[in-house]
Amino acid sequence: MNSPHIRKAEQKDISNITDLLIRCAENMHQQGMPHWLGVYDNEAVQQNLLTKQVYVLEKDEQILGCIAMGTEKASYYDDCWPEAPDAEIYITQLAVSPEKQGAGYGKQLLKFCLKQVQDKTVQLDAVDHYPALLKFYKNLGFQIIATGVGLGDKRHLFTYSANATT
Repeated sequence: MNSPHIRKAEQKDISNITDLLIRCAENMHQQGMPHWLGVYDNEAVQQNLLTKQVYVLEKDEQILGCIAMGTEKASYYDDCWPEAPDAEIYITQLAVSPEKQGAGYGKQLLKFCLKQVQDKTVQLDAVDHYPALLKFYKNLGFQIIATGVGLGDKRHLFTYSANATT
């Protein structure tokens, strides 16, 4: 059995990434968090590949997780956090296969991205009603810098502090 590795996503990965994101959306929905339902399809994943750096975590030729980094903030950021400073990098689409969550793959993906961007300012957001995810980000050195309502949900805007302990 091979150890998991992270690589840049390719066009051939679109359907597998889409499947992963849809399974994660359905799993979150079952936990009362419907905010990813209907967000990701092949076209959205294709668009992310064109406009962002998308990475997959793969083990035994199976994609178990993904993450994307871009330089453009999501369209709802200005409405949700009009006073928030801009960042150089925005992290989106962090997902780990529901049956593999808790194995450290999300942490591995996020740390990989933070290493890539080095000292650049990094932001990501999370909905308020996902306390395990909020704790996960805080434990990795992210701090909430703003709270607001975006896309109908209370959301927190996080920024990364390279000085935080992980």
